[in-house]
Amino acid sequence: MDFLRWRNLLSVVIVGTSIGLAPPLTQTSRGQSQAPQTAAEKDIQAATVLFYAAFNSALHGDLNPLTAVWSHRPDVTNLSAAGGHAIGWNEVHAGFLNMSRLYPGGRIEQRNMSVVAGKDMGYSVCTETGQLRSSEGPMVTFNQRATNIFRLEGGTWKLIHHHADSNLNSSEASASR
Repeated sequence: MDFLRWRNLLSVVIVGTSIGLAPPLTQTSRGQSQAPQTAAEKDIQAATVLFYAAFNSALHGDLNPLTAVWSHRPDVTNLSAAGGHAIGWNEVHAGFLNMSRLYPGGRIEQRNMSVVAGKDMGYSVCTETGQLRSSEGPMVTFNQRATNIFRLEGGTWKLIHHHADSNLNSSEASASR
């Protein structure tokens, strides 16, 4: 009989403790989802904004800003929404040079950015939206998903991978407008 009383008492203590801890654990979870950005996350966000400003400069014929934001190491890659798979800085740069020739003018911007940052690598995901005009055609409006991966090189976050695709579902497309 003593064993049953101890077991019941232990059950009451466990349940009571669990109920008592539930609100603080819930508050901790909620607090973490609303935590302020870390310095590295802010840096990745700024590097992403800088990339899109450089992208727009390239669309207007100036590739120097784009050259500045990318790593020039042989492991960089670009998977453009237009197709292709550029590997290494020389191929990536050639792809952007070709793009600036094919689409003189236009604009591109990022929306709905999310950022994750580690000690020396981080990434942003966003929706790219904008307008491009081919040298022979009308202005085309687009919305596409994009991922940008950065590596910390010499104290500066450098782009090492960009991937964009136009496979937005209808809710993603309307949210990006």
